[in-house]
Amino acid sequence: MPLSQSLPLPSATPPPDPGQAGMRHIWAGEFEVGCGETVLTALLGSCVGIGILWRRKRRAALAHCLLGEAPLHESNAGARYVSTALPAMLRALGARPEDYAELEVVAAGGASLFGKAQLPVTVGDKNIAALERGAHALGLRVVHRRLGGRQGCRLTLRCSDLAFTIQDVGNKAPPRR
Repeated sequence: MPLSQSLPLPSATPPPDPGQAGMRHIWAGEFEVGCGETVLTALLGSCVGIGILWRRKRRAALAHCLLGEAPLHESNAGARYVSTALPAMLRALGARPEDYAELEVVAAGGASLFGKAQLPVTVGDKNIAALERGAHALGLRVVHRRLGGRQGCRLTLRCSDLAFTIQDVGNKAPPRR
């Protein structure tokens, strides 16, 4: 049977790099839940990365949030906003309010990459404030934070042992004038 011109042809995807098997990069505005050998990672500047570790269930979630508070009409915006990411991640993990005491939150990002010369409060500052309000309102325990500063970072969660790393990346922002 000849191929139809109207049907798209399948595209070949290269095989995964063996050293990167299970590596999932979380892009801005997204989150993912992982378990087993999955490694979740996000490259952050003024965005805030929120990791949730659930040791008893042996799973983790990582969100890469662009902004702090969602407008009222965007209550289901996923991980675009910190205020919608936390509830979405908890639902995706299958955690109920009675489970929240078991969860460990790690947070990174919220940097002021261009200094504060032009604005009294930066996007990073607003993202950090939204994270702190949201975690407190839900009763979540933040066990580690690397927030603010003037340099980007990479937050990585390794689901196999529920370990995390936060590494500085790029150049530091120039000093304020």
